[in-house]
Amino acid sequence: MPDTIQAPPQTPPKEEKPASKSESLRTPLQLKKPVTPAYTIKKKLKQLNLAHKLKSALLTHQTGQWFTAIVLIPWALCAIYFTLIASDRYVSEASFLIERSDSGGGSIEGLSLFGVTPQASNDQKILETFIQSPDMLEHLDQKLSLKQHYIESGDWISRLSPSASQEDFLDFYRSHINVRYNDTNGMLDMEVQGFEPEYTKKVTDLILLKSESFVNDISHNLANEQLTFVRSEVERAEQRLKDFTRRLLNFQNETGLLSVEEQGAALSGIMNELQAELIRSQTELQTLTSYLNENSAQVIALKQRISALQSQITTEKDKLVDSDATSLNELAAQQQELQLDLELATQAYTSALVALETTRTEASRKLKQLVVVSSPYQAQDAKYPRVAYSLINILLILLMIFALARMIRATIHEHRD
Repeated sequence: MPDTIQAPPQTPPKEEKPASKSESLRTPLQLKKPVTPAYTIKKKLKQLNLAHKLKSALLTHQTGQWFTAIVLIPWALCAIYFTLIASDRYVSEASFLIERSDSGGGSIEGLSLFGVTPQASNDQKILETFIQSPDMLEHLDQKLSLKQHYIESGDWISRLSPSASQEDFLDFYRSHINVRYNDTNGMLDMEVQGFEPEYTKKVTDLILLKSESFVNDISHNLANEQLTFVRSEVERAEQRLKDFTRRLLNFQNETGLLSVEEQGAALSGIMNELQAELIRSQTELQTLTSYLNENSAQVIALKQRISALQSQITTEKDKLVDSDATSLNELAAQQQELQLDLELATQAYTSALVALETTRTEASRKLKQLVVVSSPYQAQDAKYPRVAYSLINILLILLMIFALARMIRATIHEHRD
């Protein structure tokens, strides 16, 4: 009988204890070892291998190399410069205008505030040009050693080169000063940049002082030129008046006549009387010859009187209209011409005196002065460089250059294909 295999004795199954409520709610992940956030980020980066992909994209692929060379490296260099190397530039501001003493009158409606007229606008623009002129720069350099400040202060990029020419110095100065004309109120707004706040304020104060001197000099010079011209005209008119007066006196002394017209009138009266006497004598002679002999004493005497009257009339007539010598008519014409010249010279002299007084009054009314509305101050915080603004603009420019380069490269490849 074959051996039979006996089954091992079965043990009753072990009764499992019912799981507690907390154990039944556990998930498989909660049974594992807890992880930290840093470990999770590191694990995800390792899984994604972002560093390797970024390196491969920027240094292996041609597009990434271009982006790195055109955008990332230049922008990183600019960021290092603006954040670590660039020197602070402080700003001192001032607002001023040119005002005339008669600015309240004659101004156009809508532009009368602070005496703002078209002429005032021209004055402000002239002053703006002067502030940015080589003359102002030379004055600042002599008084404050501005060129030395620009060379010794600031970093190696923003400073002025020691070998800079005068033209380069002027361009550098103009890039660090900003003068704007405000059309609304007619003022000039000036902004001066410097590497030291106290020095910047000194430069601004000196610019205002020199500008005030420039305005005063120009204003007074114009007024003096006008007065000088009018005074010269007065002197010329006075000299002409003296010359014509002297000529009339010399004429009177030479002719011995105070007034030729009066003398002519007197001679005319005498001739009229002589003519009347001659007519009476001739009438009387005719009466006498009617009843007396020609050889009578009365007739002879009367004839002699008539002859004397005729001779006197001829003499007096020659004084008036003698063709051989200077007649009284010619003397009267000469004296009348001299008197007319004298009257014109007198009127010209009188007009010149009136013009002199008017010009003196107008010149005093039109004198100009520099009015400082907002005085310069010493800055406490640097206004430039504006790091965020500059870096954002640089990044945008670099991205535009990169996009342009990509476009050119794509165009070239398309033409090749």
